[in-house]
Amino acid sequence: MAAGAACRTLRYAGRAGAEVNPVMTAYGIALGSNLGDRLSHLHAALDGLARLGTVTAVSPVYQTAPVDCSEDAPPFLNAVLELSSPLTPETLMERLRELERRLGRPERRPWNSPRPIDLDILYAGDTVLETEGLTLPHPRLHQRRFVLQPLADIRPRLVLPGFTVPVRRLLEDLDSNEPPLTRFAKLEPTAGLAGREDRLAAFATLKPAGQPIVCLTAGDYPTARLLDENGVDLILVGDSLGMVVLGYPDTVEVTLAEMAHHTRAVRRGVSRALMVADLPFETYLTPVQALSSAQILMQAGADAVKLEGGVNRVPQVRALRQAGIPVVGHIGMLPQQVRDEGGYKKKGKTPDAAAALIADATALDAAGAIAIVLEGMVAEVAAEVTKAVKCPTIGIGAGPNCDGQILVTADLTGAFPWFRPPFAQARGDVAGQIRQAVQAFSKEVKGFRVQGSGDG
Repeated sequence: MAAGAACRTLRYAGRAGAEVNPVMTAYGIALGSNLGDRLSHLHAALDGLARLGTVTAVSPVYQTAPVDCSEDAPPFLNAVLELSSPLTPETLMERLRELERRLGRPERRPWNSPRPIDLDILYAGDTVLETEGLTLPHPRLHQRRFVLQPLADIRPRLVLPGFTVPVRRLLEDLDSNEPPLTRFAKLEPTAGLAGREDRLAAFATLKPAGQPIVCLTAGDYPTARLLDENGVDLILVGDSLGMVVLGYPDTVEVTLAEMAHHTRAVRRGVSRALMVADLPFETYLTPVQALSSAQILMQAGADAVKLEGGVNRVPQVRALRQAGIPVVGHIGMLPQQVRDEGGYKKKGKTPDAAAALIADATALDAAGAIAIVLEGMVAEVAAEVTKAVKCPTIGIGAGPNCDGQILVTADLTGAFPWFRPPFAQARGDVAGQIRQAVQAFSKEVKGFRVQGSGDG
């Protein structure tokens, strides 16, 4: 028995067979993932746990070496949270197992094999419990740095039942050969989740009311907050951020993990506007893949997802809508296909091409798309598409007769001077202001050095 541990006795105030206690219990819950998009899995688990009670504290996320796993096992992301819940320990454990299954963990798998999510109860208030399926406090809690470190971050003074020293002391006294932990990220509940239906409902009223729809892109918190505070109706976390934020030559290289990262940042800045996130290149080739990818972006905070394509994407749109995920379509010039097409080319120049675009739009509309982006399209064709569908159309380089307009915010503000599409008129010169500020600051700093060179 480790230092600070004492003999345990059974102390559990819950009624046998009961699912709910008459009082709230503070549960410590450990979260881990070492398969797939680990951080998104932890965020999804956090959102699921928040539905089982009130999350009162959340630790940072640490990257940790696998313990008691095969030598080639991938590293874990680990965190600990405290949950105040009326559920009994046995019922909560059942709910954790259900949540694990929903997040893709199979019921049967090789022992300690990689898994998308791992959830364990560490403690339940002052309860001491020993049953066939559950022991509280967790019997190995005091032996694991990947548990004690995040727990000490949120409850350093907590003295667990059966122990005589606080968690902070247990961590200090730990004799373990585990490698040091690396702080990896911040874990936080999805902001704005409760208002998603309200935002969708508000967006749905714009076209029937004849109100032009204002749309812009964002990939970071300050931009998102400024757009939201200034009345933008739809904020798109577009894969264009690959070019204007990440420096890629086009949108094709953007990954799903990068989109989830930026979606979380934008979510923190948006409370009013509808927030849509792009599914990046080759992450929605099949309905199953589309659903898996979309769930990651929804878990990151998106209100809806956007995908490129028309008739060929109807199965994906239907699968997402059946799963309750709102979808925005995108037809015309498709940035994710720019390499195959050899550049950005206007669409709808021939009668056959125009008819194909109208067919794409009506198919997406019938499949349940909540809006359709029309990019790089002959203006007259975009106007016909807008008349042919019930959902709003959002134009970008498609003329003035769409239900709304969208631009990449960096193009609008002049923040990306190295390239701007011919249809995107800059209304500002952010790049010029940055240059002026940098040059002024540089002059001041060098002036300090010159002024001080004779001192002493």
